[in-house]
Amino acid sequence: MAGWRGLKVLAACVFALAGCGEGAAGELPTTTAGDPGPITFNLSVEDSGNVLRVRPGDEVVPRLPLNGYQDPGWVMTASPNPAVLGGGDDLLFFPSEIGQGGGAYHEFSFIAVGPGRTTVTLTHGLQRFTLTVQVADDQ
Repeated sequence: MAGWRGLKVLAACVFALAGCGEGAAGELPTTTAGDPGPITFNLSVEDSGNVLRVRPGDEVVPRLPLNGYQDPGWVMTASPNPAVLGGGDDLLFFPSEIGQGGGAYHEFSFIAVGPGRTTVTLTHGLQRFTLTVQVADDQ
């Protein structure tokens, strides 16, 4: 069942992102007032340094790679402003197929709660993932 949920979320994100126009360099797709409800933005390590524009209620989920079972995971070194981006719940995931191409990852889940701009920084040894989130005023 969890596999189907993941596929549904991925399909919804692909569909939502396909409808968004491309932004300026260094910016991720933007939601618009006409969108039909909250969107989940699944991000990878390649999205580091970008600006993501969302609406209140949208979910921002960085999914960052791990080096295997003994990896302690990513550390949040700069937390977002909780009035703009709430949550930050995290989950370590080690698939059973790790030796056959499946990769372990650390996932964080944030919810856009109010208008403003905030930055999140996660580190993993010498690696750094930084994301700026701009939450639109929902009017």
